[in-house]
Amino acid sequence: MEAEDIAKAGDRAPDPGSSDDGRPESVQAHFPHGGQSPGPDALWEVLEGKFLEHKQEVFRTPDECRKSLLSLLPLFLKAWEHSVGIICFPSIQMLAEDVSHQLAQDIQKALAGKPAEQARAVAGQLLQWKGDVDQGGYLLLKSAYVLTGTDSETLGRVAESGLPALLLQCLYLFFVFPSEKDELLESNLQVQRMFVQMLLNICSESQGLEGLVSGTELQSLLIATTCLREHSCCFWKEPTFCVLRAISKTQNLSIVQYLQAMDCVKISLQNLSKLADTFPAPDVSEAVGLILGFVKDSYPISSALLLEFENGEGYPLLLKVLLRYDGLSQSEVDPHLEELFRLVMWLTTCGRSELKVFDSITYPQREGFKFHHEASGATVKNLQAFQVLQNVFLKANDLHLCSQVLSVIRTLWNWNARNFFLLEWTLQPISQFVELLHLKPAPVQMQFFQLLEALVFELYYVPHEILRKVQRLIKESPESPCTLVALQSIHKITGGDPLFTDIFRDSGLLGLLLAQLRKRAKIMRKSGNTEFIPGVQDPERELTCLMLRTVATLLEGSVRNAAVLKDHGMVPFIKIFLDDQCYRGASLSILEQLSVINAEEYMSTVVGALCSSTQGEMQLKLDLLKSLIRILETPKGHAAFRVSSGFNGLLSLLSDLEGSLQEPPLQMWRLVSPNETLDLVFHTLCAMSAALHLDPVNSDFFQRNGLFEKLAEDICLLGCFGVLEEEGALLPSWVDTKPRPFANLQSAAFSSTSPLPSRIRTCLQILSFLDSMASSTLHLWCDLSESPRAGLEPVMDAQKREAGSSPKSSFQRWADLEERTEDGDAAILHPGMVCIMVRLLPRVYHEDHPQLSMEIQHSLAGHLQALVKSEKNRQVMCEAGMLSTLMTACHKALVTSSHPLHLSLIRIFEKLASQAITPDVLRQFLSLGIPPPVPAAMKILSSSGMHGGGPGYSGSAAAALGTVEGPTDAGPAVSQALKPSAATLQVVLSLISMTSPRNLQPQRAALAPSFVEFDMSTEGYGCLFIPTLSTVMGTSTEYSVSGGIGTGAARPFPPPGGLTFSCWFLICRHGVAPGSHPLRFLTLVRHLARTEQPFICLSISLCPDDFSLVVSTEEKEFQPLDAMEPEDVAEPSAGRQLQIRCGQLLACGQWHHLAVVVTKEMKRNCTVSTYLDGQIIGSAKMLYIQALPGPFLSMDPSSFVDVYGYIATPRVWKQKSSLIWRLGPAYLFEEAISVETLEVINKLGPRYCGSFQAVYAQGEDSDDEALALVAEERVSFGLHVASSSITRVADIRHTYNEVDSRLIAKEMNISSRDNATPVFLLRNCAGHLSGSLRTIGAVAVGQLGVRVFHSSPAASSLDFIGGPAILLGLMSLAKDDHNMYAAVKVLHLVLTNNAMCDRLMRHISGYQIMTFLLRKKTSLLNHRIFQLILSIAGTAELGFRSSTIANVGIFEHVLCDFELWMNTADNLDLTLFSHLVEIFQSPREGPKNAEVAHQAQLIPKLVFLFNEPSLTPSKIPTIIAILGHQLRGHFSLQDLLRVALFIVYTLKPSSVSERHICVDEVLDLCTPAGSQTSGKTIRLRNQLLEMLLGVLSSHHLHLSSEKKEETFLSLGPDWFLLLMQGHLHPSTTVLGLKLLLHFLSNPTLRGRFREGMPAGSWVENSTVAVDIIMNNLKSPPATPEQSPCLLPGFRVLNDFLAHHVHIAEVYLIVSAFFLQTPLTELTDQPKDSLEAMTQWLLQKHYREEVLRAGLCLEGALLLLEMLKATMNQVNKNFNERLKNSNFIP
Repeated sequence: MEAEDIAKAGDRAPDPGSSDDGRPESVQAHFPHGGQSPGPDALWEVLEGKFLEHKQEVFRTPDECRKSLLSLLPLFLKAWEHSVGIICFPSIQMLAEDVSHQLAQDIQKALAGKPAEQARAVAGQLLQWKGDVDQGGYLLLKSAYVLTGTDSETLGRVAESGLPALLLQCLYLFFVFPSEKDELLESNLQVQRMFVQMLLNICSESQGLEGLVSGTELQSLLIATTCLREHSCCFWKEPTFCVLRAISKTQNLSIVQYLQAMDCVKISLQNLSKLADTFPAPDVSEAVGLILGFVKDSYPISSALLLEFENGEGYPLLLKVLLRYDGLSQSEVDPHLEELFRLVMWLTTCGRSELKVFDSITYPQREGFKFHHEASGATVKNLQAFQVLQNVFLKANDLHLCSQVLSVIRTLWNWNARNFFLLEWTLQPISQFVELLHLKPAPVQMQFFQLLEALVFELYYVPHEILRKVQRLIKESPESPCTLVALQSIHKITGGDPLFTDIFRDSGLLGLLLAQLRKRAKIMRKSGNTEFIPGVQDPERELTCLMLRTVATLLEGSVRNAAVLKDHGMVPFIKIFLDDQCYRGASLSILEQLSVINAEEYMSTVVGALCSSTQGEMQLKLDLLKSLIRILETPKGHAAFRVSSGFNGLLSLLSDLEGSLQEPPLQMWRLVSPNETLDLVFHTLCAMSAALHLDPVNSDFFQRNGLFEKLAEDICLLGCFGVLEEEGALLPSWVDTKPRPFANLQSAAFSSTSPLPSRIRTCLQILSFLDSMASSTLHLWCDLSESPRAGLEPVMDAQKREAGSSPKSSFQRWADLEERTEDGDAAILHPGMVCIMVRLLPRVYHEDHPQLSMEIQHSLAGHLQALVKSEKNRQVMCEAGMLSTLMTACHKALVTSSHPLHLSLIRIFEKLASQAITPDVLRQFLSLGIPPPVPAAMKILSSSGMHGGGPGYSGSAAAALGTVEGPTDAGPAVSQALKPSAATLQVVLSLISMTSPRNLQPQRAALAPSFVEFDMSTEGYGCLFIPTLSTVMGTSTEYSVSGGIGTGAARPFPPPGGLTFSCWFLICRHGVAPGSHPLRFLTLVRHLARTEQPFICLSISLCPDDFSLVVSTEEKEFQPLDAMEPEDVAEPSAGRQLQIRCGQLLACGQWHHLAVVVTKEMKRNCTVSTYLDGQIIGSAKMLYIQALPGPFLSMDPSSFVDVYGYIATPRVWKQKSSLIWRLGPAYLFEEAISVETLEVINKLGPRYCGSFQAVYAQGEDSDDEALALVAEERVSFGLHVASSSITRVADIRHTYNEVDSRLIAKEMNISSRDNATPVFLLRNCAGHLSGSLRTIGAVAVGQLGVRVFHSSPAASSLDFIGGPAILLGLMSLAKDDHNMYAAVKVLHLVLTNNAMCDRLMRHISGYQIMTFLLRKKTSLLNHRIFQLILSIAGTAELGFRSSTIANVGIFEHVLCDFELWMNTADNLDLTLFSHLVEIFQSPREGPKNAEVAHQAQLIPKLVFLFNEPSLTPSKIPTIIAILGHQLRGHFSLQDLLRVALFIVYTLKPSSVSERHICVDEVLDLCTPAGSQTSGKTIRLRNQLLEMLLGVLSSHHLHLSSEKKEETFLSLGPDWFLLLMQGHLHPSTTVLGLKLLLHFLSNPTLRGRFREGMPAGSWVENSTVAVDIIMNNLKSPPATPEQSPCLLPGFRVLNDFLAHHVHIAEVYLIVSAFFLQTPLTELTDQPKDSLEAMTQWLLQKHYREEVLRAGLCLEGALLLLEMLKATMNQVNKNFNERLKNSNFIP
């Protein structure tokens, strides 16, 4: 029992006689019965009084004193108990002195003169509790026990009494002489505890220790413990050892001196040496441990006892004692043995000085190993002591002994790492242990190798000699169990540091293991594979498996070791181990390491094993697939997988599973669970996903070889998917409820408690696999048991983890892939997988669960629709052919409007078709709603069309009327030909959605062009590399160094005449970070041969900080960016950079045109002008590009300068940013093109894909002559996606030249002989033009940062399948206004967005056909349709944007067909007339519109309307206003003659007088406007004359004098004179006279009119166009030549005016003519009398003009003639009255 335990046991020990009933009468007398028990303070006070009384009694005998003292002790003990151990007694030292002296006297008296055995009995009797008998000894013992536990002063009083030596003597008696009675009573135990504790308390005080060594008691007791007497008291053995250990731990010098003086250690060792072989080993070890305890405890103050131990043959004794345990059967380690080993371990550190050893470290060593010479902990100084341990291990085979030795060694290493080297370089214990290790028990072997592993991993030391001995152990006893343990340790060590792969190769261990494996593989091949039984130990299999794992570890990361294995020819033998599941993992690991040096061999082995595996070897297939996935993490593995037909192997693996997931399964699959099959499918698809991940070569191979289709077929044959729905099958029932989201269904499918049917679950899981493959994340799943979201979350976390994570994480081995998203949508990296999902969509069907099946289909369709939400994903899916897949796989859902999936699939189709759709797919889609016509109906329509069609109509009428050819399986035939249905309307509505613009563009053609997109957020770079823009060769340079295409000479650089760069671009997203990625439009780089550094000579970029356009001609080194500093820190050279802010002119999501024109001037100067969207934004003088790159001023004649370029960011400027932008067509011209040419280029728009050699002006017919904007030789390059292809570097070398192929390969970081990597080449569209050598084009560089899209929206694809003929056919099918509106809306969208459609419409006379169809369906026209037609014409948005007529064809043939609009029900003709007035009134667009209207023959058509019976008079003013505005906007003699001719037509013959017809009479709405029977004709004539007068005299019409002359001569004088005939209405005469005199105000015309002019000009000029038409019908009769008839103007005018002298206004007009006053001034003259008119004229006329030019003589003559006529008229009237008066009766 330890001292602490005894102290706890003795503290507050209960007194057998401590109860109140048992207390002495003396105590009870002070406390009466029945009262309460007194408190502690009262007890101490009573005790103090009693004790003082006791001390005052001096005359007493010893017995009386003893009796008096004993009477106080019960009260003392009672007070102690009640005060909880706290003594409040002032006289405690005196009490202690009295008690200790009395106890010492009693013991001496009891022991005096008695033999030992009798003395032992008397001492025991004295101290024990005796009940009612005398208890003095017990009370004294207990009181002394209490007093020794108080304080040191009290303890000193006790020690002075001599009591310690007496107690030690009693302990000796108790230990040596056992009692005859039973001592295990409670009272005896209590006495023992108090006795021992009192001794322990005494040992804690120096005075007490001096009392212990005052005699021979301690020597006797110590020697007695080492004599190992058989009859010693077991009851007192443990207390005795406890007291001795307490004495030893005091580390008192007096104790050491006493032991040394008394030869205690020497005598004890001698005793133990004699008895070591006879007594039990635990007893001996306990005694030896006691002696060593004294040695250890005394060593810090004196080494005397250690010397005595060494001199007394202590070490041999130790060895003998320890070896006594060898062979003993122990269930657990003896605690005395453990204590002895601890003491021996301490002995190893005892010594006078440090051991001196030589540094004999063998290299190489692990990184981090340091050998410290200085002591940083307890080191070994006593080799003798350690030799005891070493000899124990070498000689003993006991498990516990050997284990303890190894534990001691490990502890020594933990104390100080130098201990290993101190021991190993002197005694070599570990090396010696290895030689005998195979003889030791297995746990010892394992512990030894753990020690070896600690040496390697904790001390970072490589023990070469020990490892060699371990290797010898493996070699000499390969079948030993120790070899298995040794290999396990070697395996761990090898995996801890790659250094050991080299060490064990050089030491021959690798070769040894390979030889053993070859031997075992041969045995396996001969005997066959033995079946592995789980749970049965097979050491040979374990050893073989461990060898394989060790070899795999040795090969990991070591190419040299892999080469050693291959040189040993081990690959065929390793393959043998694949068949055994126990060896498969390690064998695959070895093969995986071999893939580093020969990936193709690995792939062929694995793929071959997969293909050759049998149906039941499911686990083999899974293991092979998992290994394959690990190897596919490397790019080299990707290439080897493709070359080794890996994709075909995986697909064949899937095809072998045909019917495996069927319910019920086929006979051949009944032994395989569906979960195993699904797991195999999962890992197969994971391998595919890994092979395709971020590998453009494999992705291209997979798509080019049609493997997506093959994969879809194999998945369909698994058995879980249903068959494709037949066309005639009934639609499944579907309750229109909101389906669950597809993500929820996925989670339910992977849930273990899912209620879904097993087949449905399997379908959903496979669809989840495909969905993850589309985003290239399936191979990152952990296993099949997780849901997609649960599987991807740790993946994303692992990808976002920084460098602190483990480098061997399975996720970190894959390249980081940021989700390229748009508006939160997942990026689609493998669109072919989405197409497979589309193919599987109609097959997700379970016959027993139709409702659930339709819900899943509906949910999947919604998921697909969400996938194509972003524009980018739509474009990606269009490139993958998803539309064709939809038409093929989901035909029934598309054709059946009542199908539950119809709307979702239609929406997907519309979204994709708005981006790109092939003509054949569009034809199939249109055939869904346009049924094939019946031949008879076609004949009727054809015949009717021949009667009313125009030129070109017969060739396209059939297509226009709905004869769109489609596939035979387009859909069920309708009952009647051309009968529209709901499907037709749906198709038309879908066309509207497809052709509606998805973005707003300033150009009218809003169709997005094909483009190259550069995304800087993924890789930080991506560009178009333009090789060999020019090669400047020296005088003796070989021609072969130049690349490019063409047959001319090398293209000079810099261009001598300047240059122009033009491109279309669109910014999707700006860089947000300050100093982020610039948008680099063009960077030209030059490199002088045989120099290292290339230089930038021209750069055009957009700075993201302030959105400024930067043009620089400064020579800068082309080198990587410094990541710590911003780009272009240095200030640019003066005159070398132009910076223009243009942020306000740029809009995200809108196409812009950029042009940079560099005009070369004198010397080295140039002018740089920048244009954005056709408008100049900045210009400056700069220095032109210098002749040679960088600092070079000349070059060697045999050298050359290579010029190449980049569009966007090359790899050397890699910098991640959020910038995303797109590039449309880009051109470089070697001349400074004009502003007019730039305007034409801007108008052509971003969809123009030519080389500007045959450009037609917009709006002109294609039959007109095309113009060349730029000379052929000046076009350096033209790049656009329409002229592009996917090629290979090898093909470029064969097709073009080797120079360009090498440059491209270098830029793409691939081999110049590469024939697998797809290269996207934008061919130079100017490559076929004449001129100097040109670049072959540009190649896309960047795996994730560059994306190409071929834009072919439905609006443009229509051109290839009939174009406008189809749209006209849709109009022909319309049976109500909704269908008609939809058809016209489609036409509107297509014509607005696609300029080619307008050309095709004109080519097939489509507008005439449209007019014909509208006439047939006049009843369907309404204001909405009319507004659409105005929108097609371009004039609908009057007041909001330009109202210029954009579509001349629709205006001429539809809007100007007034007969069409006059027959409509909503008075659309009046709306049309009002609209025409508005567009002609516009001051800006009016003249342009008038010119177009003139070309459309608007005035003749309007004039013809005057004879229309349906024309009401209320419309006439509007029509005449149109005529006036038309003539003002675009004055044409032909149009004027048409109006003049109609005016003559309104004149009545002379037999009909108009003078008395009232023009202002009530209008007759039932008579036509041109009727000859009413005043309407006169009113119409006058309105036209007023219109002509207003036009000719208008201030807005600035006609030259020559034009006026020509106009007058074209009309001729007779036309004017016809208006002044006597029978005409006076108003007509007044207007005609105004017109005539307006022209005659011109002196030249006045003179010619006076001299005479030919008559009939207006007739001749009006019949010119008619003659052309008549000549086409028949030959005109020959007319005799006639000389013109000259008409004297004023003479005839006088005669005509003589008939109108009664009209006062005529006088006013002639008078104004006489006064040279413009007739336009006659607006507000009085009309009551001639006198008032004359007075008004005299006041208003221009006096200055009269004074300057004089009066008009002809006017005066006219007035005189009129006066003469008036007088004659008066005389004639007077004579007539006189004559009549003669007959009055």
